[in-house]
Amino acid sequence: MSLSPQFMESLWVRKSFSAAGHTLLVYDYILTFRDEFVYIWKAPWTIVKVFFLLNRYGNLIGQTVIRLEEAGLLTHDSQKFCQCFAVFTTCFMFISIESIHILVLVRAWAIWGTRKRVMSILAWSYVGYVVTLLVSSAYSVHAANIRYLFLDVIQVCVTTMPDYVWLVYVGSFILDTVLFVLTMRSLRIHSREFQHLYPSSILHVLFRDAIIFFIASMFSNALIIASWTAFAHDPNYFLAKGFATPLLSAVGQRLVLNLRGLKTRTYTTRDLSREVDRQLRAFAEVDLPGLDDAKELEGV
Repeated sequence: MSLSPQFMESLWVRKSFSAAGHTLLVYDYILTFRDEFVYIWKAPWTIVKVFFLLNRYGNLIGQTVIRLEEAGLLTHDSQKFCQCFAVFTTCFMFISIESIHILVLVRAWAIWGTRKRVMSILAWSYVGYVVTLLVSSAYSVHAANIRYLFLDVIQVCVTTMPDYVWLVYVGSFILDTVLFVLTMRSLRIHSREFQHLYPSSILHVLFRDAIIFFIASMFSNALIIASWTAFAHDPNYFLAKGFATPLLSAVGQRLVLNLRGLKTRTYTTRDLSREVDRQLRAFAEVDLPGLDDAKELEGV
């Protein structure tokens, strides 16, 4: 069966972007391996360290599998393989993208001591969003029994996207915007009230990385929605998995490494006292069981 020039051109663009995404991820890994060894491997085991390593090496493995498939080395004219590959890449993309959001959220909030309730709500919102996406998407892909086009000729898994599937990423736009607004508000408040504690270089890095990550996150979401709508019946629908995912992962990992590598000056006794007071006020703002009852008794 002869393939149209437009189809072959779209397939070439898809393969090129997948190769670019994988190359970007590997290149950034090489550039940041020293920082990873110093700030991650030598640090105590925490939830941030576990999330970071799972995201970092899970992305490398997942994107390598995608790169091999895009090179035509894995399919072997197998519809069954492409069906399993579609489930794997869908779950991998959702876990990769949303896990880096949770990682950045935990790391940013840990620095500034923001309310635990706010962080918990956002973190569980991301977790619930990921679980919903995984269950619904994996079931849809598996139950649809999709046929892959021209597999015997191109040896790459190419199909079409269902209508309105892009709507699942509206939630990601909302969560990312809320996270960015709250983060910038927290940074602005603390930079104004406690700038004597934190050198201007630290504040600059925090503001810069928060803005860069938000831009990368919005670009990733926009690229996913655009590729799933404009290219729903074109091989380029795969740009979301082959390029947007590694791009956002690389930016998020750099943000975490930059935060880990921040150098702070030695605090004086007065500075430490002010910082302790700030953290105590933050804890006091958290609603504790029985606190409202105690206030009512005091007013009697």
